[in-house]
Amino acid sequence: MCKVVTICKQAVTLALFLILSGCAASSTFTPYPRQIQPLIDSLSNRSTIDLSQCLLNECKNKDLILYNMERGRYAQVSGNSNVSMADFTASMDKIRENDNKALFSASDFGANVAATAVNDNAIPYEGEGYERVLLHHYQALNYLKKKDLDGAGVEVRRANAEQNDSLNRFEKELERAQEEARNKRINSNSSNIDTRYAQMDEIAGKVKNSFQNAYTFYVSGFIYELIRQPNDAYIDYKKALEIYPENRYLQKDVLRLAATLDMREELDELRHRFPQVDTGLHDKEGTGVGELLVLFEDGFVPQKHEIKIPLPAGRAGIIAIAFPIYQERWSPQVPLRILSNGALIGSTEPICDVRALAVKALKEKVPVIATRQIIRAIAKGVTAVEAKKQMGDLGQFATIIWNLVSESADLRSWLTLPADVQILRTTLPAGSYSLSLQHPMAAGAAHADVEIQANGKTVLHVVRAGRQMYNTVTTF
Repeated sequence: MCKVVTICKQAVTLALFLILSGCAASSTFTPYPRQIQPLIDSLSNRSTIDLSQCLLNECKNKDLILYNMERGRYAQVSGNSNVSMADFTASMDKIRENDNKALFSASDFGANVAATAVNDNAIPYEGEGYERVLLHHYQALNYLKKKDLDGAGVEVRRANAEQNDSLNRFEKELERAQEEARNKRINSNSSNIDTRYAQMDEIAGKVKNSFQNAYTFYVSGFIYELIRQPNDAYIDYKKALEIYPENRYLQKDVLRLAATLDMREELDELRHRFPQVDTGLHDKEGTGVGELLVLFEDGFVPQKHEIKIPLPAGRAGIIAIAFPIYQERWSPQVPLRILSNGALIGSTEPICDVRALAVKALKEKVPVIATRQIIRAIAKGVTAVEAKKQMGDLGQFATIIWNLVSESADLRSWLTLPADVQILRTTLPAGSYSLSLQHPMAAGAAHADVEIQANGKTVLHVVRAGRQMYNTVTTF
């Protein structure tokens, strides 16, 4: 009996040594959502965070792309455009550096070896396709708020290019994973895995892919209108309409520009498709009215959760491997009501479900994740067998403990993004307005003072975080 106790103590000591020597204090073992929750709580409660000290070490580590995006988004919502622009630029620079590297490097090799031995969190975060697109999108909004139309134009062009680049990059990644699975004779199409992910099919099915979104195309079109490039604006509005054809404001913009640009055949087709749309609504030259565009970003994108799926690992028996999954119940999108002196100006309509983009991105990568996870399970199984050969029951027990502690799902994603986005676009007589912004999930109505200039455009950017509402106004 004493011998068994001694062996157990020695095994626990060895396991603890492995854990501590394996950088357990790093983000490899600390769930990412827990690290970002203080930022989300701060926005939701309007409490103060010192951005000069927030996430300083994290913004320099292997996941600096993600941490800087989080800081940049937090700074943008809380009204610190300069910090937001600097943080977004840091993420962009690192992404550009990574993309320009050779496809295979010593650092890539080390990260993948660590992922095989530990978990996927050891791989430096590169940014999902939809996140990279929104990174440029939000930087464009930063430039827009500074009335730097040239800078905004550059960023929306980069965002549009990224929508294509992300698709190509994903296809290559999937091809590599499939080739690796064939070479190692691995079947990553586990029915057990597919069953667990099937619950996300309904939400993922709301978008064709995770690489394109109507919100970015719409903001791009609006910026092209500001810099007097109506043809480019029309092209991007049409792309947005293909993705989100139900949005009536988007329908009006496409028909309006089709009429302005004298696209007769397309205009006839659009009028037949959307017979209820009044194309003359925005024909306002000399009429003493201007436009109000409301960009409403609602809530926070959901966080991933961990599930563990048992897989056979040869002589090592069964090994549980961890997968990320979305488990939230998906609530409907709720419009923001805009009132002036008690009279309803209009309500926002959905143009992008970021939740669906996030879920789709995860679903798209299931074959890649599964291949990597199965390779790791096999490697850990071999390690357990070898440990028993070399060290007996002590070695096998320590290895089992290590495998249990080290196996955790990659829960990283850009968590300060909104859950969904809606827009309202209308004309108002020139003048000053004190608008009331009403949403059932907010703590009372928020207020925004806007100036509508004749033949001008005013952008009201509204963000709901928890029960708090943030807004900024920019007039052109």
